[in-house]
Amino acid sequence: MRSEEVTGFGSVVWEGESIAYTVVYSSRRKSWAVEVKPDGCVIVRMPQHVPPEKVRKLVEEKAEWISTQVKKYRSRVEIVRNYMDGEILPFFGAEYPVVRKTGAVSKAEFLDDCFVITIPDSFDADAARDVSKDMVVLLFRRMGFSPLEEIIAHYAPLAGVEPPKLRIRLQERKWGCCTPKNGIIVNARVLLAPKIVAEYIVVHELAHLRYRHHQKSFWDEVERLMPNYREAEKILKTDGWRFVF
Repeated sequence: MRSEEVTGFGSVVWEGESIAYTVVYSSRRKSWAVEVKPDGCVIVRMPQHVPPEKVRKLVEEKAEWISTQVKKYRSRVEIVRNYMDGEILPFFGAEYPVVRKTGAVSKAEFLDDCFVITIPDSFDADAARDVSKDMVVLLFRRMGFSPLEEIIAHYAPLAGVEPPKLRIRLQERKWGCCTPKNGIIVNARVLLAPKIVAEYIVVHELAHLRYRHHQKSFWDEVERLMPNYREAEKILKTDGWRFVF
């Protein structure tokens, strides 16, 4: 069996509602866990060789929690950004209006505390939105470099590591990660969150430069560097779905 493999499906009933789930076995996992994704899909992660009847029993014990999480995600109103005049874009804990203009060349700029987006009037609505999103992401990546570098410069000496090379990318799942050459990658979506979230992601990855795991020693280091890191984790857990372009 590969290190991680989908091996089965099932359903659990709570208050008359049947909720489907997918079982994923992993050769590296030593304990089981249930994950409810933002789209309402339920993933049950298991160590190898746990029989289906035990999987079903464990899931049934979590049925109320699973139902609560699924309902919470279903109740969310999808955030759709059209980058039209007057819309608000958050950046590093502050909010700024969008000013939409027409012009010969597509571009996005930050001018006079506004996100100024210029789009040719020949673009239809869908094309204008897609191009605006791409340009805004690139603008955020440029704007975000300096404040993230400041956070790195503050925490790297405290963590006892060399300031790593920073890259900012738009990613769907990971908020941050380390590179094989001891650099760090920060998700551009972090720049839509309050500053404490960006601070936490940087601290998290700096700690990983010394502790390549999530064991107690790693979390002790994160807490030493940033005693209030749980506040940022809570924001990501409850509002992370809002930080989208």
